[in-house]
Order: sequence, then C-alpha cells, then structure tokens
Amino acid sequence: MSDNPVLSIITVCYNEKEVERTCKSITEQTFKDFEWIVIDGGSNAETLKILEKYKFKMDFFVSEKDTGIYNAMNKGIAQAKGIWLNFMNAGDAFFENTSLEKLFFKNANSFKKNDVVYCNSLSHKDNGKTYTTNFYKKLDYPFWCENCISHQASFIKKELFEKFGPYSEEYKISGDLDKWLLFLSKGCKFKHLKNVVANYYENGISARNTELREKERKTILDKYFINSYKTAETIRFLGIPIIRIKKSRDNKKYKIVFLKIPVFVGKTNL
Repeated sequence: MSDNPVLSIITVCYNEKEVERTCKSITEQTFKDFEWIVIDGGSNAETLKILEKYKFKMDFFVSEKDTGIYNAMNKGIAQAKGIWLNFMNAGDAFFENTSLEKLFFKNANSFKKNDVVYCNSLSHKDNGKTYTTNFYKKLDYPFWCENCISHQASFIKKELFEKFGPYSEEYKISGDLDKWLLFLSKGCKFKHLKNVVANYYENGISARNTELREKERKTILDKYFINSYKTAETIRFLGIPIIRIKKSRDNKKYKIVFLKIPVFVGKTNL
C-alpha cells in the first residue's frame, strides 16, 4: 500500500460470525491500491481468532469497546489516508474479487467529477433468496422515505467528512441516512453507477430493529424535508390538471401551483 492510497476500506466488527466472509472478500480483491482499516468493538474470542488470521493484511487494527456502530465508523475515518472511503462492515462482502478493479479502472471520470459514487448491491435474505437492489438516480424525498443508499456499495470522498464532520453518534441505526442528506443539502455531487459492487446480508442491526430504524428515519426526514411540499389536491378542468394545492410536510403551510395548460393544435386539410 502507498502512503496515499486511492481507497480506504473500513470494516467495523462486533461478534460477527461471518466476519471471515468479509475478510476473504477484501483480501482477494484484484485491485490493490487500498488500505484496510478494521475497528473491532471488543468481540468475543471466536471472532478475534478469525480476525487474527488476516491481521497481517490489515493496515490498522484495534479491538476496544465503543458506543455504537457510528462511533466505530468515525474511528475508522480518523485513521483513513485514502482519497475515497468505503465501509465494508463485518458480515457483508464485495460482489466478486474484481469488483474494485472494474469500478475504479472503468469509471475514472465518475470519480474525478463527483463526491459520492454509489452502486448497486445483491441483497441476501435469511431464507437464501437474493435480489438486486438497483438504486435510483433521482435522490428525492419519496426515495428516502423508503430507501437508503448502501454504504457497502458506496464510495465517499474523505474530504467530505473533513468539511462537514463525522457521522452523528446520536443515531443508533440511521446515521448514514443523516449523512447522505447532509451531503446533498451542502451541494455535494452524487453519481449512480449500475455496477453490482456488494453482497449485503439482511441480518444486520438495521434489519433487525425496524421500529427504531423507522423512528430515526422520521426524525431525520423531518430535519431535512420539513419545508418541502407534497401535493394535497389537484384541480382539473375538462380532465386537464390546471392547479395543484400543496402543503408542507408539517401541514402548516400551503401553496398553489398553476400548471401549464397544453395547447392542442388540430391538423388542417388543405
């Protein structure tokens, strides 16, 4: 690894039985211009034994108690020297051993012109079924209501954390949603690539705690979208929408939007 690698891969771990899957995925990448930072939260002997096997491949390793996943991720950011950051946390993996090579060699312009590059992932259910998560290009309010970009398949310029601070540790599950929306609100450029980059296994903390996840999501959406408006009623004339009445998400403000009325020009037989 060079002193200034292109990429820092940060792995956060705590008592993850499938951590070896993650370790193999990272160490077997054909792309080599990265450093690997492992932040363990004081795991049991079984997990530490697996990590010990791969320790010689790690550029930084620590095993100590933390206050949660975002506290651990922030520790990783503080150690990172790469231009780009990827959070491949314990249990998940890259889609194939050429994932990074295909991404960085074939999409150089996307990395030059953008602040966040987010890709697709293959999601694995507990019952063994899989499906591809194809994220949208349009990151609007309806998207965030139901979705979140996968940090396993995303690459973030480290300088964004230097400019706008680390992950908020007040959230237990949805700190990544808060940070994505903060970046967008600051005008950071996001680019979607269709590459399937990561294998995501739906047995993590966010998948298990749906009630807390939705509570935090609502708090975050209210913070960033409280002044946005949604359509409450559409007024039509002869079936053509002419006016939309919109209300703010907090239901305190309304506004009227006059729509453009299409002009129909009939053909004339000469």
